[in-house]
Amino acid sequence: MKKFILILTVLLLGISAFGADMEPVLNNTKLFYSPKSNLFSINKPNAGDISLSKKTSTGTGNYSIYSFSDNNESMMLGSDYEFLFNGRLIACHNAELKIYELIYNGGNFEEKKLTDEQIKEIFPNVEIIKISQFNDDKKLTIKKRFMEKKDFLLLNDTKEYFHKYSFHPQSVKFSPVGGLFKASSIGKITFSHFGEDKYTIYVKNDFRKKD
Repeated sequence: MKKFILILTVLLLGISAFGADMEPVLNNTKLFYSPKSNLFSINKPNAGDISLSKKTSTGTGNYSIYSFSDNNESMMLGSDYEFLFNGRLIACHNAELKIYELIYNGGNFEEKKLTDEQIKEIFPNVEIIKISQFNDDKKLTIKKRFMEKKDFLLLNDTKEYFHKYSFHPQSVKFSPVGGLFKASSIGKITFSHFGEDKYTIYVKNDFRKKD
């Protein structure tokens, strides 16, 4: 029960931080896709809609599986967390630090990787940083305004894989979106696999005048 409350709290915090346009798709959720409007909805079926039901796979991956209610077929996504944004189904590949959108091509659904511009549309208040920006020692310096709480989104533009990686301190995390974190104070943030293969982020204050 405590674990459920914690997860729900994180979800609500993530929604409040980026607006009510986000709606998490939880396990056992029924989704409806309208080929006419090209939009997804939760528990709001209309004539001609494609009905899907979400389940989470067993094992260490916990990937999302969507089953079609009309023919019992299913598809496994590469994501372990999805949400609706203005009727679009956004799929977070947290082990890859990449974000996709589920697109209907007229016969099947397919995942399409979002561009940085599309991601900024969903997360307008974040600063995007990339794995390729880290130096050879896997270190990166980011800056924020004095007394500012600033949101960053770490994305992977390499072939690396980050299954079971996490941020430390854990307090910087406020959303199930894997690479999303908040820098509230100066200091050091690490992203690692149980302390191994460590990426270090140094947070410093930026005292330059705004343009």
